[in-house]
Amino acid sequence: MYLQKSSLNSETLIANLKTYNKVTGILCFNIDEFGETIHSEGEPCEFCIKFKELSRERCTCNQSHLYASKQSEKIGEPFVYFCPSGLVHFATSIVIGGIFRGALIGGPIRMNTSDDFVVEDLIKTYDFPLESRDILQNYVKNVPIVEPDRVRHLAKLLYIISKDIMAGESIILSQRRRFYEEQAAINEEIQNVKHKEYSEHISNYYPVELEKELLSRVKLGDKKGAKIILNELLGHVLFNNGNNIEVTRARVLELMIVLSRAAVEGGGNLEMVFGLNFKYLNEVSTLNNVEKLCEWIIKVLDRFSECVYNLENINNCHIIQKSMEYINDNVSMNISLDSVAEHVYLSPAYFSKLFKKELGINFIDYLNKVRIEESKKYLTNLKISLSDIAHNVGFTDQSYYTKVFKKIEGISPGQYRKMT
Repeated sequence: MYLQKSSLNSETLIANLKTYNKVTGILCFNIDEFGETIHSEGEPCEFCIKFKELSRERCTCNQSHLYASKQSEKIGEPFVYFCPSGLVHFATSIVIGGIFRGALIGGPIRMNTSDDFVVEDLIKTYDFPLESRDILQNYVKNVPIVEPDRVRHLAKLLYIISKDIMAGESIILSQRRRFYEEQAAINEEIQNVKHKEYSEHISNYYPVELEKELLSRVKLGDKKGAKIILNELLGHVLFNNGNNIEVTRARVLELMIVLSRAAVEGGGNLEMVFGLNFKYLNEVSTLNNVEKLCEWIIKVLDRFSECVYNLENINNCHIIQKSMEYINDNVSMNISLDSVAEHVYLSPAYFSKLFKKELGINFIDYLNKVRIEESKKYLTNLKISLSDIAHNVGFTDQSYYTKVFKKIEGISPGQYRKMT
């Protein structure tokens, strides 16, 4: 056992895990300080077993559970996260004698029914054999589906169990949690104002549409465009909050969450983004003036943009950056491979090969991704027809636009319009 018997009663731990599993129906287990599973309660997850079998040495499940457990230790509350297979787990740390000794883990679960997308992403990311698709799709359907709000309560229940196991040791975690709860309370108040019943007043308080545009730019790795929008948002924040450092810090912290979500949606590495999130959570609490907060969030923007398309270590950074900026600045024009290649003074054939090599995505796929993100701005306006939107973002006809939109977003433009 990873904990000394004098520090923890293993019988109590096992009994609590058994109770949790029986009450919730969720698989739960405890890990040691190295991420290794010690005891598990519940039916083994066939999907996870198959994923580990297929990914072999590329499987980072243990590291993912260990990382999340340490985040739980540092923030003093449960930590909800996605594992490498794209399923949701929640971790709560065990601290004995002030030292991290392991954690309780709940999951896996799903928070939606898009099974096919989960499997397709895994096959593409890990280069699994295509014949594994059917068995993975069958297995993932057996993973419990839990509503997002219930996930929070399941995580909290696991946290209560860990407190029972740790007894007096939980005081340290409670102190850490209070700090983050205070920050979250301020953020929640801001969100309440942003989503007031009368939408005509929202834009006066906070430019929601500008925030959506920032999300789009980060998802595309468009640092230049994102920075322009971020500066506008910061100006709005500072104008409305004046010299209230705590509210400004909370608002900037919320922007950080928006940026991290955009990085993940844009294809950024989930574990890297989570790691940056925790690092920045620690940093922001030390910043005590508005100027430093603004400087800090711009640095955060740069880093999350790089998570989507990392241009730092590629050999042709200038060429790729210039081509991406040209595409983003002229998305409504009739952009082609030839026109972008000409802009960076390369032959179309060589530029196409270079673009794919450096970014890991075909030129046309990136161009379509930019066009689809741009089209979302028009979809919120019901007066603009889908055919006009398709033309506005450079598609030759509505049917092709709809096909590309559905391929990238998983739903049609009409369905997306109803959701916004």
